Amino acid sequence: MSYLSKERTMKTFRLVSLKLLLMKQGTVEEKVVPLQEGLIINREEKDGSWLIEAVIPHEERDFFEKIKNEKNKLVMEVLITDRKNEPAMMAGEVKKTVTLSEKISVMIVAKMTSGKEDISNLILQELIHAGYNGESLLEEFTNRKEDKAEWSRKLAENIYASFDS
Repeated sequence: MSYLSKERTMKTFRLVSLKLLLMKQGTVEEKVVPLQEGLIINREEKDGSWLIEAVIPHEERDFFEKIKNEKNKLVMEVLITDRKNEPAMMAGEVKKTVTLSEKISVMIVAKMTSGKEDISNLILQELIHAGYNGESLLEEFTNRKEDKAEWSRKLAENIYASFDS
């Protein structure tokens, strides 16, 4: 009798940018991480986790060490492979920081939390609640979806609220 093991494959992508959406005193603030290099790995596990490795300047070490030691959850926008791609929203925790010669490596375990469809749904819910319909709904939806930063912050607020529940 032979036993065949199912091999797991992991897909690795280049991390193009990393933006943290941090909750501070009830408000979401953006922090662009000065990424020098990075990878993001789809671990293809049942829990849907991803591993992010960001190589950043040494000056960022204390910031990430504090987050790691306090076990704070982060909401992030990650841009994978190409700057033309839509950013993905992820939530995760800093698991490890490693000091390199002139930089540090930050390891974050994260999960996808939402995509551009979720932002569209959030915009539509707000517009319908505000009473828009027909052509005015379409026009206002088109106008509002242009402000991606604002909707990312609102989505991040919802994600942080889900951490508490």
